[in-house]
This record gives sequence, C-alpha cells and structure tokens, in this order.
Amino acid sequence: MQSAPSFSDYNSATHQAVALELMQQQPPPAKQVDHHQASNRAENGNMLGGLSPLSQTLWKNLKQQEPTPIVGDVAAWLTWKDLRVSVSSGGDTHELLHSLTGYAEPGFMMAIMGPSGSGKSTLLDALAGRLAKNAVISGDVLVNGRRRKLSYGSVAYVTQEDTLIGTLTVRETIHYSAHLRLPDKMSRAEKDTIVESTILEMGLQDCADTPVGNWHLRGLSGGEKRRVSIALEILMRPRLLFLDEPTSGLDRVKIYAVQRHSS
Repeated sequence: MQSAPSFSDYNSATHQAVALELMQQQPPPAKQVDHHQASNRAENGNMLGGLSPLSQTLWKNLKQQEPTPIVGDVAAWLTWKDLRVSVSSGGDTHELLHSLTGYAEPGFMMAIMGPSGSGKSTLLDALAGRLAKNAVISGDVLVNGRRRKLSYGSVAYVTQEDTLIGTLTVRETIHYSAHLRLPDKMSRAEKDTIVESTILEMGLQDCADTPVGNWHLRGLSGGEKRRVSIALEILMRPRLLFLDEPTSGLDRVKIYAVQRHSS
C-alpha cells in the first residue's frame, strides 16, 4: 500500500512547479535587459502575470518569508556561561549556583523550573544584577555578546510579592507609576495613552476602576494583582523582563490568564 506524500514532499514539489512555470514564462534572450528595470518589475509583480493564481500566491509568500535583519541594538540576547554564586555567612562559604550556562532569546518566554530551594530566584537575581552585597558572583553574563550592566529601563523585575497600595484602583496605580517613572519630556497625553494601552495589553480593562484591595477592603483576585504588578514593569517597555514565580499560589485559570497576557 503506497503511503501518502509528506508535507515536506508536497512543499518541495510545489516549489519545483513554481520554478518550472517561471522558467517557461522567461522571454527569449533577444535583447539586453536593464537589471535595474527588471528588478523594479519583479518588485511590482509584473513578472508574475503569466503564472497561475496558486503559483503567484506561493511566489509572493516565499518573498515575504525572507528574514528581516535586526537594525541597531534593539533586541536583547542574554547569555550566561559558567555562572557561580556563593555567599559567606559566619565564616563559612556556601555555593548557591555552580557552573550554570544558558541563554535567552528575544521574543520568547523562557521558564526556569525546579524544586523549592534549588536556586531559581538566585539565578534570576544574578542575571538581573540584584544579588545581595554578601554574594559573590563569577562567570560571564552577556547582553548581545558584550559585558554590560543592565541599566534602568532596559530591564524590569517582578518580585514574588505584590507590593501594591490597596486603596488605589488599577488605573490609579498604573497612572501613578507612569507619571513617576516615564521621562519628563513626554507629555501628559502620551503618558495617559501608554497607561490605557498597558491596561488593555494585560487584560485589566474589566477591573480598571476596581480597588486593588487589602486585608479590610475587597478588591482584586490573586491573578489580577499579579497582572497589575507586571503592568507596572512593562510601562517602561523593557528589553528584558524577569518574573520571579509569577504563578505561585494561583489556580489553573488564573495561571493561564497571567501567562496569556504576559507573553
């Protein structure tokens, strides 16, 4: 019994069919063609006029799939090699992290998983430059292949505990943080626009006017508080965002909401 062709076989055959149609549509070499004019006609799609509609679509999709180079130093590639962290206490030295190597790519969410006390928070603190003074770090932490200190605004860190003012609403909390942390050269209207877009981005529009809440004031759920904490950090549009146990203590529904709006 003959098996059905795989997707890769179909894709290869499709590309060959498009190439064959292009070869058949080539005009005879009767005269010299200006390469600049030919390139312009190809960009305008004039050379695809003789192809079938399916082949035209496939050819245009192939052109659109060409990778776009990253211009400037916008994306942040984070790498660490042979990372070690130790602390001194009472004359004794304890090694918390031992020879860790890894990387984080831009545009992806990377999860660090492990049992309690395995050093997940210590690794995040080491990468974000938030270690205590008695901690000693060795190894290489590179951003885009260079040693550099992560500056304010380029990196954000969301801690395990939500440190929010319970009597403020969600919109007031984010608005207050935006007007304190965003550059002074930005107008009030621009800051308000960023506040509203951040509320929508984190899916907080339904509870924007609800108080955060505390021990005597009913307010947000645990998952909504986590999203508010994340919203406060993405106001600066950081290149790197560290989240220390963002789903700890939440049920599956709230974990899904936090992950969906944070990715």
